[in-house]
Amino acid sequence: MPDRLPQLTSPTLADQAYDALRDAIISGDLAPREKITERGLADRLAISPTPVREALRRLEQDHLIERLGPRSVQVTELDDGTAGEIRLVEGTLRALAARLAATNATDAQLAHIEQLLDQGDAALAELRAAKASGEPLRPTDLAPVLQATREFHLAINEASNNLVLLRLLKLVDAFSLTQRLRNLDGELRVGHEAYERVLHRYDEHRVIFDAVRSGDGERAEQLMLGHAARDALVNG
Repeated sequence: MPDRLPQLTSPTLADQAYDALRDAIISGDLAPREKITERGLADRLAISPTPVREALRRLEQDHLIERLGPRSVQVTELDDGTAGEIRLVEGTLRALAARLAATNATDAQLAHIEQLLDQGDAALAELRAAKASGEPLRPTDLAPVLQATREFHLAINEASNNLVLLRLLKLVDAFSLTQRLRNLDGELRVGHEAYERVLHRYDEHRVIFDAVRSGDGERAEQLMLGHAARDALVNG
C-alpha cells in the first residue's frame, strides 16, 4: 500500500453542486422554507441526482436544509433566538481569526487584504456619490460595498491560517450572511441613519487591518469584537 493517497485537485460534481446550492441559499434564490427535491435540483443544475443527493447530505449536516422525506427537503428558516446565537458565535470566531492573522498572515495575504480595502474604498466613494445625488438608495446600490465587506472578512479569516477555525467560520458564515441579506431591504427603508451606520461599519475595516498588519493581535481581536457587536445590533 502506498504511503500517501493521490492528492485531488479538481472539485467533483457533488462539490460543485454543494457550492452552487449553498450560494443559492445564502443569496435567497432558494428561499427559507422553500421545498426542493433532488430531481428538481438536478434538472436545474443539469446534472444527475447522485451528486445532488451528496450535496444535500452535506447541506443537511450544515443545518442549511431540513429533510421532509426520502427525496424532499426544505430550506431552513432560523428563528430570532437561533440567529442571535449564531451571530454571537460568529463574532467571537472572527475576533479570534483577527488575533491569529496578526501573527500568522503572510506578506501576500496582507497585500491582498489591503488591495480589497482599496477596492472597497472605491465602491464606497461611488455609493456616497449616489447618495449625494438625492435619489433613493436601493439594495443593489449597496451590493458592491457589501461584497467588499464580505471579501475583507473572508480574507482576514484566511489569514489566520488555522484550518479548524476556518471550518467553523464557514459553517456560521452561511447563516449570518443569509440573515444580513434578508435585513437589507428593511435597513435601507429606515433612511439616512441606517445608511450612515453601514458606512461607519465599513470604515472600521481599515482600523482592524492596521492592527493586524502591525502584529497587534490583542488590539485586532478587541476591534473585531466591537465591530461584530455593532453589526449584530443593526442586524438583530
